[in-house]
Amino acid sequence: MRPFDLVILDLDGTILNPYKRATVTPAVHDAILAVQAAGVPLTIGTGRTLDYLRHQFPGELHLTYPVITTQGAVIGDPQSGHVLAELTIPLTDARTLVRWLDGDGVMAGLYFLDQDGATHVYRNQIGRTPEEEELLHHLLGHPSTYAAQFAPLLAAPDAHPPVKAITFEDPAKSGRDLAVTLEEIFAPGLSIMRTHIWLVEATANGVDKGSGLRRLCAMLGVDPRRVMAVGDSENDIPMLQAAGFGVAMGNATDSLKAIADWIAPTIDEDGAAVALRKWVLGE
Repeated sequence: MRPFDLVILDLDGTILNPYKRATVTPAVHDAILAVQAAGVPLTIGTGRTLDYLRHQFPGELHLTYPVITTQGAVIGDPQSGHVLAELTIPLTDARTLVRWLDGDGVMAGLYFLDQDGATHVYRNQIGRTPEEEELLHHLLGHPSTYAAQFAPLLAAPDAHPPVKAITFEDPAKSGRDLAVTLEEIFAPGLSIMRTHIWLVEATANGVDKGSGLRRLCAMLGVDPRRVMAVGDSENDIPMLQAAGFGVAMGNATDSLKAIADWIAPTIDEDGAAVALRKWVLGE
């Protein structure tokens, strides 16, 4: 009997460099292929978009099972791009959020799915330096359109609401924890989560990687207790809590390590590969 019926891996900070575009290491790539060859379903749970997985990793990760993307707001087929589930921020809540974003002036982005299931990002600022812009391009994704104000995007009575919002701010420079600020203003109406030292994201109430995991398990007929999940950041906490066995990377936040069943080596030590070979392949 195989130890798990499903393995879910986070991307940034778990199998991918969270600061720049890079491929998975050979050790992680080979471990993923070995798990798939052993007949254990493997997929991704990420804050990134379905488009990103489809176009940035064509064939590299050999994904055939539906992926959890956009912090759990979108589940889709990584090959065809077909959207299996989309949970948008209610329009009233989205309008309240963008009014605040427009007034605060924080660098931010809104993510929308179009009729074909492709994701489009509207950004309200460009990077202040070429290095910051390059990092933003990596973290926020593309294609993107600049919009000086977000409110007009949602002004029409039949406006399509976004699937998530993302903010970019260096807390060392701003002097505030934007996750705390947004939670005080918008929780519990919105799910607020820090996903990177500079990123705080918002989705509809109750939408996160944990709810995405449970929804995917229902689609696949998998008991969540038979799932192994691997992550590194605060937004992975709901995913590890929903899974039967949670693995925190050695570079994970203390809060994630505190709820994990096992702590792997760091990403620089190919910790995800170590976890897959130890707990899934039994090596």
